[in-house]
Amino acid sequence: MRSYFSILPLLHCMLVASCSDNKDSKKERSNKDFFTETKIAVDFENEMATGETDFLRALTGHTISWQKWDQKILQKAKDTQRPIFALLCSPLGDSSRAVANELNENQALREMVSRLPVCTVIDANVNPEMAILGYHLSNEIGRATAFPMMIWLSHEGSPIAWIPVGQTSGRELESLVSNSVAMVEDTWTKSSRYAVEHSRIDNESRQLRLTPKTEEPEEPLSRDELFRRETRQLSSLYSFGDKDLDFIGGLIPTNSIELLAIGSHSASLAKDVREQSRAAAKELTRELTSGALKDPLDSTYFYARRTGDWTLPSFSKDLFSQAKVATMLLRVGKLLDEDQFTTQGLDLLAVLEDEWLTKQISSISPKGDADLPGAFLWDFRTLKKILNEDELKVATTAFSLEPTGNIPLETDPLGNYFNLNSLRSKISNEEVADKHQLPVEVASKSLEAIRSKLLAHRKEQLGTTTETTLTVKDWALVLRAQILRANHTGSPAHHLAAAATADKILSDYWKAGEGLSRINTGSTLIPARCEDHMTVCRSLTELYQATLDQRWLKTATEIADHSLREFGSETEILAELAPDERIIPLRLHSVGMIFGESTLGIADQVLGRLHALTGKKSYRNLLTSHLKVIAPMERRTVVNHTDYISSCALGEPALVAVLQGDHTSELGKSFIAGLNAPKYLSFLTIRPESGSPLLSPLAGLPTPKGSSSVVLTRAGDSLGQATTLEELTELLDSVISGE
Repeated sequence: MRSYFSILPLLHCMLVASCSDNKDSKKERSNKDFFTETKIAVDFENEMATGETDFLRALTGHTISWQKWDQKILQKAKDTQRPIFALLCSPLGDSSRAVANELNENQALREMVSRLPVCTVIDANVNPEMAILGYHLSNEIGRATAFPMMIWLSHEGSPIAWIPVGQTSGRELESLVSNSVAMVEDTWTKSSRYAVEHSRIDNESRQLRLTPKTEEPEEPLSRDELFRRETRQLSSLYSFGDKDLDFIGGLIPTNSIELLAIGSHSASLAKDVREQSRAAAKELTRELTSGALKDPLDSTYFYARRTGDWTLPSFSKDLFSQAKVATMLLRVGKLLDEDQFTTQGLDLLAVLEDEWLTKQISSISPKGDADLPGAFLWDFRTLKKILNEDELKVATTAFSLEPTGNIPLETDPLGNYFNLNSLRSKISNEEVADKHQLPVEVASKSLEAIRSKLLAHRKEQLGTTTETTLTVKDWALVLRAQILRANHTGSPAHHLAAAATADKILSDYWKAGEGLSRINTGSTLIPARCEDHMTVCRSLTELYQATLDQRWLKTATEIADHSLREFGSETEILAELAPDERIIPLRLHSVGMIFGESTLGIADQVLGRLHALTGKKSYRNLLTSHLKVIAPMERRTVVNHTDYISSCALGEPALVAVLQGDHTSELGKSFIAGLNAPKYLSFLTIRPESGSPLLSPLAGLPTPKGSSSVVLTRAGDSLGQATTLEELTELLDSVISGE
């Protein structure tokens, strides 16, 4: 932070100098007067009692008059002729809560941040587009993104000044706030018109930078070629020595792991690339499920984020990330034929259903110091106090414990935790039993007792904060995992559970013609973002693939069509918010994620299948625009969009499996289950031959055989027909894997 403090005075001088230099050129600027009306004096009251999340409502007792972040705040700033001070927060981790409370409890800080501007708090869980903006603003000043983040804005919603705060407190926070406030206040009081005009000009320039560039590829670029090239490059990035993807460490690259696993089955890749992809996906998953990101005490996973010095993960958890890991484990387990991964995915999903959903938990974060020894990181002295001698021996083997710590150097390069242990479970219960010459059952019970004691100790030592606001995206990700479980087990109960979740999404969050709600608390409806629409649409499409129930396809197309109307434009690249929902006058997009998901990638996955099913031109146009956006990005960066590349595995033109005859018969159900196996579904789209006006007409298919049969087609050409499950497996392996 000190390096940034040193430039704040310089920025201040530059702003004042610019203001003075422009005093003589007022006539040349816009004639628009931003404050023609009389200044209104208002004593604002704290509005957080009606906040949408637990995090926001916890600020109700603050002396600072926090205003809600909505369209009204711009009018409040205009009426009072003040700037807006926004504290952009994340409910994950304790930093945002700690800073918000310190700003309120420290009289000097409270007076500094609130004496001039209209004050607001933004929860990134409610307004995820603001997190995207925070990322871009941080890049503009060469800073890493960190929450909370302080942003000052004009009454037009254009940023004037900003600084990531992160885990900052005490004198460091006072210095940061003092310098920032002084700069903003001096600029605003001496020339608010200048600040407003130039922040608007900067925002217009920012829009030009943020709008995705749609370019025709310099040479023809097919999705098949993009999938082949990028998957090969991703597999080459894997370091077998470090068991990592280019030293990404604590991040959870679920999308990249899935892409590698998909690549291991593709006939588009050479045999050695497929083998490398398989090995990389397998080892990365093993590392993920045995490393510090997995909580060995309750089988869930910590959220993928780092501490301020980029060493160890911050120990928070959220439902969305858990559901993504469960989905990845279920998919990769089947793709790689590794039962251990599938079992772990099933276990994790069960925990999410029984604990997180039942208790309405969307995130859990520790209060205070998450790195407290004996809470998440452990030393031998603490372990000796909790475990008896025999248990300590078993724990030492099971968790690779060392008296001097087992955290590797690449995870802790600064040596902050060199004498501590993470509970990395590298070996199986059978190996533990063999090491200590114990029956497997005895070793397993001993490990259960050890985990129980350590978990109890952690709960005693460290308090946690729970967020209970579930978003529609949370439910949609759980639904994806439930669909995979139902496909794996074939259990009617599991199919009903998936259908029940889909029904809940549609009854609680969807209104035909009006769109989705991101958050529905009964009293408050927050409009869903484009990513929410696409995530739900993808899950419903996958449920249709698993059941061929037309109601899921009908709603999926309705949501997709609504999204194209609300979030599209002349370029057809979807933005995160509809124009009338934007408080910040920017058209923000989610297009450039590396290991996470993006709206573009999710949209491509679902629209690719919907186009193959319906033949709608609007879907085709958007898919074409996606390729034009990715083409220039692909030239600059190796594998910068793994969820989009996974979508490219569907091919162009699409590979379609057509069910003929009665798909509700036992044979038809077996065909549907076989086609929905991840090793096949990653490459094809499933549909019945007829039976719905939503589906595009088919021609040139061979005559149906028996009670049920399956035809593989591409671009109207039949690639083969199967009348038994064995024939279908042989046909799929031949077409997809070249085997």
